[in-house]
Amino acid sequence: MKVIEILNHFLPQQTAGTEVYTWAFSKQLQQQGVDVQVLIPHYGKTVDADYVYDGLAVHQYAEPSVVDRSLIMGFRAPDGLKHFVAYLQKEQPDLVHFHELAGSNGITLQHVQAAKAGGAKVIMTFHLAGYSCKTGTLVYKGESLCDGVIDLQKCSTCYLHNRGYATATPFITGASAVLHQLTIDASKWNSKLGTALGTVPIIAKLKSDLHKLVDSCDRVVTITNWYKRVLLANGVEEKKISTILQGLPLATTAVPLKNKSAHQPLRLLFLGRINKFKGLHLLLEALTHIDSALIELSVYGNSDDEAYEHALRASTAQQPNIYWKGKLQQAEVVTTMQQHDVLCLCSTFSEMSPLVIQEAFAAGIPVLASEVYGNAEQLQHGVNGLLFRFNDVASLQAQLIRLLEEEGLYERLQDGVKGPMGFEEVGRRYVELYGEVCAKR
Repeated sequence: MKVIEILNHFLPQQTAGTEVYTWAFSKQLQQQGVDVQVLIPHYGKTVDADYVYDGLAVHQYAEPSVVDRSLIMGFRAPDGLKHFVAYLQKEQPDLVHFHELAGSNGITLQHVQAAKAGGAKVIMTFHLAGYSCKTGTLVYKGESLCDGVIDLQKCSTCYLHNRGYATATPFITGASAVLHQLTIDASKWNSKLGTALGTVPIIAKLKSDLHKLVDSCDRVVTITNWYKRVLLANGVEEKKISTILQGLPLATTAVPLKNKSAHQPLRLLFLGRINKFKGLHLLLEALTHIDSALIELSVYGNSDDEAYEHALRASTAQQPNIYWKGKLQQAEVVTTMQQHDVLCLCSTFSEMSPLVIQEAFAAGIPVLASEVYGNAEQLQHGVNGLLFRFNDVASLQAQLIRLLEEEGLYERLQDGVKGPMGFEEVGRRYVELYGEVCAKR
């Protein structure tokens, strides 16, 4: 069986969750006799290129598109689409597996439709929630968790609020709805006002594109149960959906260390991107109200918001229990986690299935996390971790105080931690799915 895995970037050029996931299970596919290739755009180039990463052949198809508004808004196809199609025609894969779509010059819905038209079986794995939520957060107006159902009025209001039109949102949404009823798509106007007034058509296109995407696939894969429920709520047929839960890509031989709570102070760990969506500011604020002699925090991660990180570093400069550690290499994650007592994951949006939780479980430590969908599915409150209301510093602080004061709580949580599923199992399930899909006429 010949399979091509498709995404926007790949290792070692970019190292993030989707890239690591694709690499890990592609290696498992190879071990089970599947002929695997990786296909990504060669951004800004007029020629194709090839390289090999860890025994995986990676082809970069020429993608010379100049990014402009028409490309970002999806009004024209990327210039590299023809090179993408030519490569698939040359390789004639049995199955094409997409891992992400992007706006502008990345992998788009048109690429999926082209792969299907070329005769290959097509699978799409949903790693993010942006296919059914224009903000990608599944948080309504930054205040409450959303059910994920695409509704023109509700989603337009939330999208405009997220873009900074808070006070004017009701008026813009109303005007946009009227224009949409008149079949006038203001998003095609080349202006900021046009984009705002085109919000309802933008949401309508989001809904239409979701169903076009599913219709173009022989099967779609969710890595969580909660996102399967979102797809079902949006009218996707259950027979089209397969669920293959998240596993831990990197094998680890770490042995969990018990009775770590005997160490004082309580050692907290934050590991992830340093931006407001990851909620580090909530944790730092909560710690200002707790005796620094009782608790300490190590912060690891890369910043993709320099102003945010600079402000947080400045605000904690006089706090002796806050340690900024910088970037942590992937191979060091689990062993570093074992030097701490609790992983803190303060997400302010609904992440799909944070890998860092799986890594914490591999290290044998419980997790304190915000109660958003991706966190709540992996954690059992009071069993292998604690959950707090997202965006709620008081709720976070209350759970921290429980860890400090509630006798036996930490030991119970650590005893409840079970090792994560390995990617051997993830790979096996994908091989089964590939065989099932390819066997259908």
